[in-house]
Order: sequence, then C-alpha cells, then structure tokens
Amino acid sequence: MKLTTLLVCDAGLDKRQTIEELIHSQPSLSLVGTVAGGMAREQIGSLHPKLVWIELSPAPVRGLSLLAELRETYPNLYFFVSYEIADPELIRTAYRLGASDFLDAERWRTDLPAAVQSIQLKHQSEAVSSAGGKCIAVFSPAGGIGATTIVANLAGYLSKYGETCIVDLDLQFGMVAHYLNLEPSFSLSTIDFTHTNFDAAYLRNLMTKYDDKLSILSAPPELEDIGDIYAAQVQEILFTAKQEFRYTVVDLPKNLLDERAIAALDLADQVIVLSEYNWASILNTRKCLDTFKAHYNQDKLLLVINRSEWLPQDVLNECRTNLNYSVFAEIPNDPKTAKWVNNQGQIAPAHTALGKALDSIARRLSGGEQLLLTKKDNDKAGGFRLPAIFGARK
Repeated sequence: MKLTTLLVCDAGLDKRQTIEELIHSQPSLSLVGTVAGGMAREQIGSLHPKLVWIELSPAPVRGLSLLAELRETYPNLYFFVSYEIADPELIRTAYRLGASDFLDAERWRTDLPAAVQSIQLKHQSEAVSSAGGKCIAVFSPAGGIGATTIVANLAGYLSKYGETCIVDLDLQFGMVAHYLNLEPSFSLSTIDFTHTNFDAAYLRNLMTKYDDKLSILSAPPELEDIGDIYAAQVQEILFTAKQEFRYTVVDLPKNLLDERAIAALDLADQVIVLSEYNWASILNTRKCLDTFKAHYNQDKLLLVINRSEWLPQDVLNECRTNLNYSVFAEIPNDPKTAKWVNNQGQIAPAHTALGKALDSIARRLSGGEQLLLTKKDNDKAGGFRLPAIFGARK
C-alpha cells in the first residue's frame, strides 16, 4: 500500500529538501506535494493524501496548532510531526494532539521505516473484518493498581468464550507468566524477524499454554533482551494474533511514549484504562484519558475501576466527575482472592467477588450486556479538583 504524503513545511529550502528526500527514500511513501502551513487545508482537500507530515520549524507552537486544527478536520488522516530536536514537551503535546509519530532530525533516517510500517499495519488492522479476533489492551496510568492480576484473570474468563492469548508487553518487568505459575521456554525476545517467516504457526510455537483455551507470549526474561523489539514488530505480532485467536489481551507498560505501547494501542480494538478511587490514580487517569481521546474514538476506551471499596455517595460522585469519563465496570476490592490467585497461579474462582466481576466484564466484552455503570456529568466536567476525602497535598 502506497501512502500518499503531503509535506507541510514553513522552514527553509534546505530543511524542505531534506524531508522530501527522506520521503522519496521510502518505497511505501509517495510525495504528492509540499505546501506552507497556510495552504495545508486547501491542498489536503484537493490532493487527498493519506499521510500529512508537519515540520514544526520555525514556529513549533504554530505547527502544533495546525496539527490540532487538521486532526479535527480530517480525523481519518495519519500525521507525522518532525522537529530539529526531540523536545519532550513537544513530543507529549504532538501525541496528545493526534500525531502518529514524532521524528527528530538526529534519528529520523533510522526511525522513519518503522514509523511508516506502523501506519501500514494500523491501516491493515482497520480493514480486518469483524469476523477476526478482538485485541484488548490493558493500561494502568499509575503503578500498583493490579493491572497484571486483571490481565491474567480477565483473559482466563474470556477464554470461556473463545481461544485467548496474552501478550506481555511490559518488556522490562513483565510478570504475567509468573502470575500464572508458568515457566516459558520462549518469549518476545526469541523472535528473529530478519530470518523468520512470521505466521500463526510460528506465533503459537513461541507461546506457553496455560490450558487448552489460554496461551501466553511472555515478556523477555532479561532487561538486555528488549532492545531489538520494535513497534512494527509488535503490530505484526498482534495482527497475527487477532487472526488466530478469538481474544488477545495485552499487558501494556506504563510509558505512553514507548513506541511499542503506542503501536499496541493503535491496533487494539478496545483499551481498558485501569484506575482506582484515590487521588494519584484519578490525576493520572484524567491525564491519560484526555490524551487517548485525541487519538481514539471514545467507544474504544473503557474505564475500569479496580479495588473499589465503599465510599460515601458524594465522594463517589466527585471521583467520577473528576475522571470526566463513563465508568465501564468496577471491580471490588478482594485482596484475599487476589493474593491467593497470584501465589497459586490460578484464575480467580467464579464464586469470589474478583471472579464475579471479571466474569461480568468478559461477558460484556464478548458481546453481552453493554450498559455503562455511570455517565459523566457534563455540567461539572470542566474543572478538576480532588475529592475532599483525599485531603490536600502538602
């Protein structure tokens, strides 16, 4: 698939020619024109590109404003953003505004092929028929929320409705295999994309079976093994898994700027954002959801509250208002069961509070009841303040 590309550049001739040469160097890109920022909207309407590359020089703020405007007007287009240096604030803002990738001058020659392949795989995933499997990514904006426990047990309950696999993308500290008491012979770091025809049979050979309905592709056992795993490879793994399994559950790392996490989020059919009713989780979850909403349709994002405990109704209302997002499900605090299943490597029994909640979520994800627990209060959603029960930070 050729990606027709429009370059938007107000920088000098040298910069413009450099980026045009980069685009011409990619067989999958086809440059249809180079325009100044003021002409971008008009040229998109007449040239109909699939990809718009915006160079932020010489005025980054103006360039990001243009990105926001074009992303809102043309939500189905892909956007690359480039700048001379990898400024962290610019990167965060660009991703929040909907950029597919951020390319800096030092690394764009090496990073561009993977960025292009990531878009191609995303485009392919969007064209997959509804008969294909479903990919569900689980992301927790704060640590210690119990995401791995939820991933392992949710996958166990989803396997009741069709063959399921887990892909542990927490590459540095992935623990899914340990939580299920498995000792994998292979992991993500085993894959050799340069010498291997990656297909469903090869993918299955890399997995460790929990039972006949649930398989695991584990994270690398050693930290030094994660360097050769790239975003395009992650998408190829997940794309293949979606064709082979009814459900693919992905345990994501905490770093939203990790290109591999972004690749998984792009390809996922639904993203579970896992939070708790405490001030740190609410702050991070609000920030996370605000970012996600710039990239994805809201029906793709499911807010799930873990370890839900009794709180006064007014406090719950404040929590939900501050989150400014509908709650898809609440999982009750069941520490006894959670400790037992993690120590024993078992799926939470169906009679426990944890098991009942995850069974209900799995049933809804598999096509059962789709009612939401709560709806956001639009009249109160504007400002953010923490419920009084959490107290002010000193």
